[in-house]
Amino acid sequence: MKRSVALLSILLLVSIAGPGNVFGESAKDRAEALWAARGDLSKAEEAMTAYETMVQQTPKDYDALLRLTRIHYWIGQNLEATDEKRALSHYGKGKEYGKRAAEAAPDQPGGYFFGAACLARENSLKGSFSNLFGIKEVRKLNEKTASIQADYFYRGPDRFFCAYYTKLPGLLGGNVSRAIEHGRKAVEAHPNYIGSRVFLAEAYLKDGKEDLARRELEAAIAVPEAALPDVIPEQRLEKKRAEALLKKISR
Repeated sequence: MKRSVALLSILLLVSIAGPGNVFGESAKDRAEALWAARGDLSKAEEAMTAYETMVQQTPKDYDALLRLTRIHYWIGQNLEATDEKRALSHYGKGKEYGKRAAEAAPDQPGGYFFGAACLARENSLKGSFSNLFGIKEVRKLNEKTASIQADYFYRGPDRFFCAYYTKLPGLLGGNVSRAIEHGRKAVEAHPNYIGSRVFLAEAYLKDGKEDLARRELEAAIAVPEAALPDVIPEQRLEKKRAEALLKKISR
């Protein structure tokens, strides 16, 4: 009789708490563990599913919505070279989750910033200058991010404006001097974030300063993998970009 009562209690607990919680692992714990393993794209896909389940249960969960924005951006980045159509699909979804994150927590910078990142990559794949409205919207979202927290994601707004002024033609507002100014701000604030050095190197190249570009790329490649533990997969991706660009200008 006691065994039956104990078994019934366990079954009741499972039905209330859901799988995993009985043993101390919540849905969020599992999702975060998968997120930490996102360098493996199969784990990134699993993380996406886990966070989607969380959002279905709690539609205004800012942290889960932000993770979804970032995971779609991350997967899209990794797919661009081999499957542009799927990459665009991920950027589109990431853009929508970014909007939802911003609506759930309008005083937080993440939804604006990563929603803008997804929109920027979407614009780039479709043709950067075929969608001037999209470009203006990306700028607007980064200005909003900066107004809330200028240092967000390793000085992300300055990193964006470095790329923005580098890649935009002069007739549309491109300005290499302003690009370099923003790039230097990002690098000075967080010298171990590789992406900032790569964008600054691109600005230097456009300005004809190959020696300075080479210096930034060499410094980027020299950054230890664990210098920023929370963005190791992103750092690896940016380091590959730095290596490719350095190889290109060294020919």
